[in-house]
Amino acid sequence: MTSSSPDNTPDLEQAWHHAVAALDLAAPPDAPLHHGVGGRTLSGPVTHTPGDSAWLRVESATKAGGRMWEGNRLAEKALPPHIRRPRLIADYSWGHEPVFQALLFSRVDTPSVSPTPDLQAPPTTGSAWWTDLRTMLHRLRQVPAPQGRRSHTPGYIERIPHHLPEVAQAGVDLTVRSWVTSHADLHWANVTRDPLTLLDWEGWGAAPAGYDAAVLHAYSLAVPETAAKVREVFADMLDNQDGRLAHLVICAEIVQAAERDPLHARLAPYARRFASEVLTPQ
Repeated sequence: MTSSSPDNTPDLEQAWHHAVAALDLAAPPDAPLHHGVGGRTLSGPVTHTPGDSAWLRVESATKAGGRMWEGNRLAEKALPPHIRRPRLIADYSWGHEPVFQALLFSRVDTPSVSPTPDLQAPPTTGSAWWTDLRTMLHRLRQVPAPQGRRSHTPGYIERIPHHLPEVAQAGVDLTVRSWVTSHADLHWANVTRDPLTLLDWEGWGAAPAGYDAAVLHAYSLAVPETAAKVREVFADMLDNQDGRLAHLVICAEIVQAAERDPLHARLAPYARRFASEVLTPQ
């Protein structure tokens, strides 16, 4: 069994060690455990028979099911091997209100470009890395997204003016004209250095065209040099009507999330400023 803290927050550390035992894994006694943004996940290194290195991620939810809960398992079934990602080795679920899910992945030894979704300094990524990223996203767009699996509901798109009031004042058409298969959480902690691997597939599915590039750009805004590089590499996706809408979607998300965590609170002023630029007539 896995308990909760006195404030009803799930005890993820206890859940992580429970999953180690349930999946017959071994964890280094001093293994560093990594909390995901929002405190909903906990991950760390393990070994499994016959001693291969792996990565164990445990997450909690109020109930099983839904897009985020099923995402990694669907990615393992649907995505071809040439879209490089951690491979899902095993999964295990337990509990009731909250429920827990343990996902055992192959170990990726190449570090993420950034330990956090945003950047503190320009990354040292060469031209081949950017080309590889474009190729990977192109391959992903060729994969049919599971039916009904979308990054955003129509209701969320309609609520963008609630977070960015200037969108309503500008009379922007919020109709998503094209949905394409996307990673849907393409920030700097989810892309590794060379060789490039895309991490964390829980939210993938159909997203507004240009959304992956817009997310990477939005999480670069505090480092103008890198933000300019993203705009250059993905100009064909961002410098059009679809790209402008994708930018407004992620800027609204960042502003909304600013109420919940300090990472997005520090990004929110950049997102608001850039959203105003998007709405300025060219």
